[in-house]
Amino acid sequence: MPRKKPKVDTLEEIETGVKLFCDQSNNHMKVREYDKALFGYNQALELNGTDINALISRSKCYLLLGEASKALQDAETALGEEKNNIRAIYQKAESLYYLGQFEQSLMFFHRGLRARPELASFRLGVQKTQEAIENTIGTKPGPAPGAPTPGASAPKSGKSRGKSGEETTPRVRQKPSRADLERRNARKLLGELCVDKEYLEKLLLHPDLVRADTHTESISAYAREAVEFLNKRQEFWRQQRPCTALPNHKNLPHDAMPKWF
Repeated sequence: MPRKKPKVDTLEEIETGVKLFCDQSNNHMKVREYDKALFGYNQALELNGTDINALISRSKCYLLLGEASKALQDAETALGEEKNNIRAIYQKAESLYYLGQFEQSLMFFHRGLRARPELASFRLGVQKTQEAIENTIGTKPGPAPGAPTPGASAPKSGKSRGKSGEETTPRVRQKPSRADLERRNARKLLGELCVDKEYLEKLLLHPDLVRADTHTESISAYAREAVEFLNKRQEFWRQQRPCTALPNHKNLPHDAMPKWF
């Protein structure tokens, strides 16, 4: 008797299975069950590892779980399949933003804006990334001490006279350091939890912390775990509040992804 050929899934059956898993995961995403959603996307990509919709959806899920590196990898794989896919471009820009690679993120937001100028999500992405770059670099330097300001006559000297007639040296506004800017951003995002984070970070640097650790309880391990959790929360809230400094966008919904996604 001739042997029966093994059953091979047809392309149509694979596409149906991928769509079914993605639809189920999309429903989990709507109710914020991200772990269940990730499981479904993984199953879909086991059937077809190059399915663009599954790759982009899993990238979005990874971002919501705080796994920006994996989100970037899926976005790049999707772009390898379709280099002009607008959703993949947006997802790569977002992933780069949450990885702190603001210059590259800005480049991809501009790329998406050129392709689809009618989409407000790319304009918002450009604005929030430019703001992040300015916050990282610092404020623009003002005029040099003693230099005349536009529209005003140049002073005869770098000193001014107070009410008592004594000469006083004008105060120079110091440029905030990068650590100060990061601390301000952390306080905006974490609120009262920022105090706890700073305390735990200082605790980890304390020389007596090693002595406090015992065989049954490791305080340093708990502290590191708490700091890692707060860092992930900080990135999550940064994602939920992408551009708080822009008053004309305050009423926009703070979704991780735009509605057209």
